[in-house]
Amino acid sequence: MAYRPPLIKGPVYITIAASVRSPDIQALAISAGWVGYEPLYCTVNVGVDVATLTVANIPDYLLTVVNRGRIGGIYNSGTGLVATAKFNLDNAGGIVFGGGGEGGTGQTVTIFRGTGYSGTGNGGSGGIGAGFNTANPPVMLNASSGNSGTSQTVGGPAIGGSTQGVAYGGTGGSGGSIGVQGATGSDGSTSGSFESQYRTGPSSGSLAGYAIDGMANVNILAAGSILGRTR
Repeated sequence: MAYRPPLIKGPVYITIAASVRSPDIQALAISAGWVGYEPLYCTVNVGVDVATLTVANIPDYLLTVVNRGRIGGIYNSGTGLVATAKFNLDNAGGIVFGGGGEGGTGQTVTIFRGTGYSGTGNGGSGGIGAGFNTANPPVMLNASSGNSGTSQTVGGPAIGGSTQGVAYGGTGGSGGSIGVQGATGSDGSTSGSFESQYRTGPSSGSLAGYAIDGMANVNILAAGSILGRTR
């Protein structure tokens, strides 16, 4: 019997109509009758949030993702879209983003006021970067401000005057909005009299997450809004 190639049916269409974390596109397609060689269209509806979408195990360029909602990363630098298979992306009117970076810690300040007399104001922690939480369905978390530092008053000998010294830790940096690096923490400060001081930090905020990781595998038909780094 002569070889007969597989009968190519029409395209298979699947829809993500409710917010979800890490949906399995291949499993959804098979449930819709896809047998592995028909063109496949996956639409993310308007108003739908998809946290961390991975495109894998689909033959090259059979899949077109039509994003009309938001595909994004988890807060504090999560990746939005991971592409290990080649596909088409129609992002017209949609958003693909990396999670915002966490804010940097504030500066820590230690003062010395004679032998055995020292005190430290610790820098505050950075705020969270915007992005989806880890629930399913995901919920968007806004970026938050950094936390205030602590302070400590130091007594001891009357060095440089009778006023006690105070060390104030710096405020942590704010978290970044989606696709944006977190802010650097603030410098600390001192007051009163003391012999010497030692400072550490502040630290820079974390980079935003990748909006798309595997950019070489993505054929962009319409860019829409892609917020954050790609590689």
